[in-house]
Amino acid sequence: MPADATFGYRANPGYDSSVSGATAKPPFKRLWARDLGSVVSAPVAVGGRVFAVVNADQGGEGGPRMELVGLDAATGKALWPQKSLTREPAATVTFGGGLLYTQTLSGQVRAWDPVSGALKWTVDLENGLCQYPPTWYGNVLYTQNGRGKAVALRAENGQRLWEASLVENGWAPVVVDEVGVWIGFDNLAYQLLDRATGKELRRFDVPDMSGGGNNPVALGAGALWLRNSFSDDSNAVAYDRRTGTVLRRLPADATPAFGTNRVYVANRGVVRALDTSAGYATRWTYTSPRQAATVRLVAGGFVYVQDGTGELVVLNEKTGVKAWSYRLGAEPHPMENVVAEADWNGWTVPGLATAQGRLFAPAQDGVLIAFGQA
Repeated sequence: MPADATFGYRANPGYDSSVSGATAKPPFKRLWARDLGSVVSAPVAVGGRVFAVVNADQGGEGGPRMELVGLDAATGKALWPQKSLTREPAATVTFGGGLLYTQTLSGQVRAWDPVSGALKWTVDLENGLCQYPPTWYGNVLYTQNGRGKAVALRAENGQRLWEASLVENGWAPVVVDEVGVWIGFDNLAYQLLDRATGKELRRFDVPDMSGGGNNPVALGAGALWLRNSFSDDSNAVAYDRRTGTVLRRLPADATPAFGTNRVYVANRGVVRALDTSAGYATRWTYTSPRQAATVRLVAGGFVYVQDGTGELVVLNEKTGVKAWSYRLGAEPHPMENVVAEADWNGWTVPGLATAQGRLFAPAQDGVLIAFGQA
């Protein structure tokens, strides 16, 4: 898999929001913009192509029309006609092993050829309730149906390799690394499954509590990070990947992102760059005027912050100095309650992407914008 690429939501199978080999560097200029409907997912950017799931209904059809879009990264021109996915209010896309994979709210998983747009295979997870995209790792596609079942599919043909029961029902992403398959439900529960068999290797479950799973989880700094958004206890908790021991608990209203020896934690609009090689010392901070911010991407020595003001703010990873910014959405009304991390907006998951010196950012009202070096 190329190092200078973004494979989908939160960038990679570990969901750490980091693109290790990124070459895009601010300041940027706008290369092109495409109006694709009313909402655009976290893009996939690989080689000279960019892909996204969009709601192609611009408000006149009375409901969603989720479609898969493939564009030339340099020009924004369509690679092939858009592919219809569902009329339900959710769908997602990810990339791995040379194929695109989409998943709908009801659990229909499809594989697509990114060059031609041809459908390769379809699998129905039966009675699904899926918010997050599947995860590709080592030629296997891992996902869960939102109703208590994890599934592993052979990536090349969709063959079911195993199924496993989960401790919870609900929306939860599947993150994967060399240790295994991780599925977390906020700070209430998580399971570690064997990649080859689905056998449960470890379980954490808070007794007599359920209902978690709306918040994404991530692997970074040697830990599994779970986050909740309970009104009296909004935080991110790090569990040691090898032992399950709680390593750290940090106030957070957005899932952390990660760089080399860094954890980026946002809470009430303050983004802190924490140095993991120095006892989590704060190296710099960024403060949003609206008290809401999320780190969407860490790439090429820069930290990409989605500010509650509607701006994309790019900071130098070492110093925190602003390198560039761009308004992606209108300034919210002063009385509007701005949520730091809206990872379930009724349509698809949000995010940024980078590949081969370009940056791809969904903007307000279903516009996808490509940026390149100024």
